[in-house]
Parts: sequence; C-alpha cells; structure tokens
Amino acid sequence: MVGALVGGVQFRVLGLPEVVRDGRAVPLGGPKQRALLTLFLLRPNQFVSTDWLVDALWDGRPPASGPTTLRTYVAGLRRAVEPDRSEGGGQVLRRHPQGYELSVAPDEIDAVRFDRLVTAAASALAGGEATTAERGYDAALALWRGEPMAGVADLAALRPEARRLADARISAEEGRLTAAAMAGRDAGLLAELRRFVVAHPLREGARAQLMLALYRSGRQTEALAAYDEGRRILAGEYGLDPGERLREAHQLILTQAAPEPPARPAAAVAVAQVGRDGELALLARELDAASGGTGRVAAIVGEPGIGKTSLATAVGERAAARGVPVVWGRCPDAGRTPPFWLWRQVVRELGAMPQAGAAGSASPLDSFAIEPGQGSGTDPAARYRAYEAVAALVRAVAGQRGLLIVLDDLHAADPDSLLLLRFLATVMAGTRALVVATLRPYAHDAAVGAALAELARVPGFTRLALSGLDTAAVATLVRDRTGAVPADGVATRLRERTGGNPFFITELLRAGTDPADTRPPSTIRDTVRLRFDALPGPARKCLDLLAVAGHELPAQVLAEVLALAGPDVAEALAAAYTAELVAEAGPGEVRYRHPLFAEVAYAELPPPRRAALHARLATVYERLGGAAPAELAYHYGCATGLGHGEDCLRWTLTAADDATRRLAYEDALAHLDRAAERLATRAPSDARTELEVQLHRASLLQMTAGVGSDAMDQACARARELLGLVGPEADVRPALWALGELAANRAEYATCSELARRLVDTADDASLVAAGSTCSARSATSPAGLSRRSGTSPPRSTTFVPSTPPCSAGSLAGDRCWPPTSSGRSCGRCAATPPVVGPTSPRPSGSRSASTTRTGGRTRCSTRAGWACRSTTSPRWRPRRCGAGGSVRRTGCRIS
Repeated sequence: MVGALVGGVQFRVLGLPEVVRDGRAVPLGGPKQRALLTLFLLRPNQFVSTDWLVDALWDGRPPASGPTTLRTYVAGLRRAVEPDRSEGGGQVLRRHPQGYELSVAPDEIDAVRFDRLVTAAASALAGGEATTAERGYDAALALWRGEPMAGVADLAALRPEARRLADARISAEEGRLTAAAMAGRDAGLLAELRRFVVAHPLREGARAQLMLALYRSGRQTEALAAYDEGRRILAGEYGLDPGERLREAHQLILTQAAPEPPARPAAAVAVAQVGRDGELALLARELDAASGGTGRVAAIVGEPGIGKTSLATAVGERAAARGVPVVWGRCPDAGRTPPFWLWRQVVRELGAMPQAGAAGSASPLDSFAIEPGQGSGTDPAARYRAYEAVAALVRAVAGQRGLLIVLDDLHAADPDSLLLLRFLATVMAGTRALVVATLRPYAHDAAVGAALAELARVPGFTRLALSGLDTAAVATLVRDRTGAVPADGVATRLRERTGGNPFFITELLRAGTDPADTRPPSTIRDTVRLRFDALPGPARKCLDLLAVAGHELPAQVLAEVLALAGPDVAEALAAAYTAELVAEAGPGEVRYRHPLFAEVAYAELPPPRRAALHARLATVYERLGGAAPAELAYHYGCATGLGHGEDCLRWTLTAADDATRRLAYEDALAHLDRAAERLATRAPSDARTELEVQLHRASLLQMTAGVGSDAMDQACARARELLGLVGPEADVRPALWALGELAANRAEYATCSELARRLVDTADDASLVAAGSTCSARSATSPAGLSRRSGTSPPRSTTFVPSTPPCSAGSLAGDRCWPPTSSGRSCGRCAATPPVVGPTSPRPSGSRSASTTRTGGRTRCSTRAGWACRSTTSPRWRPRRCGAGGSVRRTGCRIS
C-alpha cells in the first residue's frame, strides 16, 4: 500500500508490477503488459527505442507481429496511467519517433523511494542515530509486497535489476536489526535475528549481532554455538575462515568483554502521540498538580489499539525526564490473575527504591511478596493493615520528587487489586503521586464499573475517553510511518476502514497492503477475534449476518433472516454495542463501528455457514424489495453451491441490463463476463442465452476496449461458435448482421463474407437478401479481396462495412438506406423502415452516435438534417482519434 501513498499515480515493482491511481490498483492485463510497464520503469524519463522494447519483451525472440502488438500494449498502458488524456497525446507515456518515454517523478516509483529511504537510514546509522535509522529501514521495507518484479523477473533485460533489488532488501533487513540493537533493543530481537541468520547464513554481520544478543541475555553457550555453526558453513561449503567481525564477536564473548547494551535515551524511546496533543497536555497538567502536593488519579478508557498504553508511556517519559520515579503494574488479559497481581509489581519496585526507607520493609507488605510468609489467616483487620502499608509506601517514595504509577489494562485486574485502588484513591489527595490507569470499555464488568464509580467521587479524578484519530492525524501518522505524504483520499479511506484506530493503521502500513484492499494482517485478526469470542451466541449471529451483508442493516432484515422477533434482535445486539463493535447507522439500523471488524468476522465464518447466510439474505432482500440487482446477484453468487445458480444468473443478467441503462459500461461488462463464464459450462440448450450475452459484451467492448482488443476478438469468436449451437427455432439474423458489421469493422473480410452468405441463406426479406449479396460482392472487391489476388495488403486507414438495404429513392446505383440498424426509424429519402437488428447489436460505424470508420463505395450525402455523409471523396471528411493506440481515422461530415 505504501507505494500508493504519494501522488495521484504510483508505479510499483517491489512485488507484482502495478499501477496505482488514487490509491487503487489499475487493471493492466496479462504478463506481457506488466513486463512492458517494468521495462519502462527500468529506464524512467529516458527515450526507449521500439526495437529494444520488442527485443526485451520477447526475450530476444520477438514474433513478426511484435511491433504491432507492442503498440497495442502501449495503448493499454496509456489507458491505465492516463485515462483522461486529451486527443493530442499523453504527458506520462510519450510517443517519440522510433520509441517512447515514460515521464514520472522519482518518488512515484516504489523502487526509487526504497533506495532513497535505505540510503538515508544507512547515513543515520553511521551517524549514531539508531532510532531514526530503524524508522527509516522500517519505512523502506514496508514498501515491499513480494518478490521484486514478480512474474516478469525472468526476462534477461530485467534479471540484473531484480537481483539488485533482492540483495538491497536483505541488506535493509540486516540494517534494521543492527539499528534496533544499537537502540538497546537487541534482547527483544532474538527471534528475528535467528530467523534472519537461518535464511541468510552467510551474512556475518547478522550472525555476530545474534551472538552478542544471546550473550547479553545470559546465553553464552548458545552464542558460541552460533559462531561454530557459521564457521562450519563457511569452511565446509566455501573453504573460507570467518571474517574479522565474526572473529571479534567470538573473542569478546570468550573473554567476557562484550559491552553491555547501550542505554536507551529518552529521545530514543519517545512515542509519537499523533493526534493526542490535547490528551497529553491534560495529563501533563495532572502530573504537575500531583507533583505540587495534590495527588491525582486518571483513567484512560478506549478500545484495544486506540493508544491508551502509548499515551501512558508518553506521560511516563515526561515524568522520567523531570526526575519523577515511574513504576508500572501490568495485568495480563489471560484469565483470572492471582490476588494483588497488579500491585505486587508496583510494591516490589517501590520497595527497592532508596526513597522507600522503612516503609519498604513493613511486615504488612508480606502479602505482596512473590512467596508470602506466614499470613494472618482470616483476620479482617489484616487486609486493611496491608492497604495502609501500601499507602505509606506510596507517600514515602512520592515525598521527595513525586511519583507516577501506571496501572495498565486495569479491566483485567483481579477484584482485590481493584479494592486496593479504591482505597488508595481516598488517600491520594495527601500525596505527590499520580496514578494513571488504562482500561477498555467496562460497562459489562460490574467490578470494574464499581471501582471507576468510586474513583469518580474522589476529588482529583479525571477520565479520558480516547476515540479514533481524525483524517489529519491519520495523514500525519502515515507520513511518519512511511516518510511520504499520502495521496488525496488515502488518509480518508484508511480512517473509514479502521475507525482511526492507530494500531490498525500501523499494522496495515506494516503489512504493505492497500488501504481499501486485501485481507487484514494476522495481528489485527487476532485482536478482533478475541473481542468476538467474548460475545454471547445471539449477538455473534447478528454480527455474522452484518458481516455477510457488508453494510448497515435494518433491524427488520436482521429479524427476518435470523427468524427472530424484533425485541430479541435488540436484546442480542446490546452486548455488541457494549463492546463497541457496532454503532447506530440510523433509526432502527445497525452497522459495524469499523469495516475491519466486518472483514475479520466474515473471514472467520465457516464457508458453509457463510453461503447459507448469503442465500437467506438474498431471499429476504428479494421478498422485501429495494435491493439493487447487483447486490442480489452477488449474494446468490456466494451461494451457488446451495442450489442458487439459476438465481445468480438471472440477477447477474438483470444487473448487466441495469448498468447498461445507467451508462455504467465497465460495470455491465463485469456482470456479463461472470454470466458468460457461468454459461460456458452449461448445457447446449443455454447457447441462445450465452449468444445474447456475448453480443451484448461485444457491443460494450466496441465502446470501451475498442474493436481491435483481444477481449473483442474473443467475444466475437465465441459468438460465431455459438451460432452453430443454437437450435433451429432461433432467429439468428440479428446476430449474423451484428457479427458481420463487427467483422467488417475489424477488417476481417473473409469472416464478414461468410456471415453475409449465411444471412442470405436464412433471410426471408428481399431487402436483407440484397444487403447480404451486396456485402458479399463488396467484400470480394474490397482492398482485402483484391489483396488476396494481388498479394498486397489493404490500406490501414480504410475499413469497409456491410452494405445496407437498397434505397428506393436513390438516384445513383448503389445508394442505400442509412442508418441500417435504427429500429423503427425510416430512411431519410425512401421512408423505408430498416430491419430490426436487436438490442445488443452495436451501431454501425457511420451512424450518428460515433462514426469511427470509413466506408467503401461512393454514396451521396443525405439531404436530411443530422444524417452522416457517406461520401469517401467529400471535402467534409475529417480526422478523428479512435481505436487502439489512439490511431487516426477519417469520419464523415455532419449535416446540420
């Protein structure tokens, strides 16, 4: 995803080659188109000759049609990178005599950005700025989505650059580990270092770093074993001795002279609190007030990943920078914890401080020891003596410079720890201590709710409810994480998908995914799954259905699909509202709070249950009405295994017709493609339906992909094949006429002639017979027909269309009615009504919608206003850009 964050158009080769426009990947086609893009990116802003491109694209063995096919690929690439270019040509992919040039800004190529980030990180590491270097390496590695130039790297022209990028990636990974170790985090890197050394056993620097990390963790034997393993690999496979760095690390470990890990300065561990300036300022004021002698308690409440612990850490760093002692107590959210587990950690750290004095060894504190001594049994007063001892310890430590106690994940604390906190809150006013507690929404937990209610009655209590980051803060977080300003709309889409949750945003960036695409990373799925597992069964059923729907749902639909009464649905959703998983979308409507929740819930559904919910939802939608045809087609399509194949096909065709009426041709084509794929595996009895689908596809492809596209060729070929599969009762004349026109427009004259003969054989209308005969005669005398006898090729700029029925008012032999496919519209001269070709047939090239070809044969310009001039010698012919590659053809005049 990171590659899509800068600029409107991004080019990505650190993985599958892609073009990303406005944050979304643009379809490029097959491997050859991706290979062409990568070849251009290999030489950005440089002239690239056609000969070199052809030779590189076919790896030194180009076909005879290579230059022509290259122009088609270039035209498709132009459409991807500059869909709104003017007729005069594009500004990104420029045409030059004998070649092309891809004009891009350096930061629009992810490989260039990767190199720059790595260079900057290496400079920071050499200058001792370990934390800056680690962030730089992280940002660089986040750009990767897989193997470099995946799918095309085997081309000889691309192989050296692919190898260079792969080596640079490995070096960046090693640099990141080195920077993290220099920042004092090598103890937490052992697992990563082991994986890296196993994958790259010859990287001596990483092996030396692993040895030192093991030694500093008290595992000297394992450190020496890592050295022996490296020495054996070098000697056994390459006949080499270990290098200087590896030998030096080995000697330091043997002599017990390895230096301690560097201390992490405050600046190195500072946590960037993006979008939390107000909350951080408020807690800083609370710390000042507590240090001044007025104790305080603050509760930071929010969902997982919202930044509670990070905010508390930032406050702790401010306190430590001022010399205020900071202690932490953490509650693992892993079932019931031992009594006073939270406070055992706090008491142990406070008692070890020199400020504690005698208060740190008071006998009532024995109950907080890891192995408590002889207790007081069931003495009721003993518990309160222990509470008083903890309060005295807090006052003693805080008396000199103040004190900050952080209780992390208080919602998971045991009941005794909560009781002790309630007691301490009543005596905090007389101390110089600030207690900061972080916790999740607690409405479902009576014990936590009672503790917070008690704290709220104590003077000096503050409750902070953290919400998601706004769009500006998300943009700042993306820039800090990636080193680049996000493109327009990217921050908005990230916020909509994650609800502004910083953890979710960071994980998506770390995974290198597009903000609007792909499956959530495992770290996000695991976090959300835990929240779902805590819900009761009825609530989970409602959320499953909400995930299948993919958007908000009225309570009525939930009740209908789940066969529940309305009040039962409301009761089931109460737990989901309490857990802050859903929100109200409108009166009586519910939605997921974050789209990521829906994605995880959908992914967790077993496939059979998922399909059943799709089918039941579609059935209810169909009964209640109001759903779009495309949505019904989608839900039935997800349930075809349950016997809904016919329903899926029916609504897919309806969705295609609906999209066509709305002029959404690309959407209509997507529906037709799915219908054609489904029909292709059906019985021959469905051939007529598939023929209609293929003709509909061809009519739309002529306007979108162009008559020369591969998709158009496939649609026409399949349609001609289906002509022989339909039954004898089917009227194929409209299909023959439409396919004949398409063949003529594509200069497939032999095919056009064959279709015309079949039209004559099946026609029972004199005008159609004459039209087919004339078409056959013209095809035989066309430049293509002449070329078959003379051995020459027809001119590229001339295309012939089938003749139309004879015009009774024409004064010249050969005059024809125009346009031939206008259903119900009479000729401007003879008032004859042309035959109806059918709703899926494309308009002829000379009709007044979009004239893009030139006709053979001389005809007079119509005297009726608005009709197209068909005279090939008329001075009104003008050039028009159309077709694949933006080629120029000449079109008829317009009389007005």
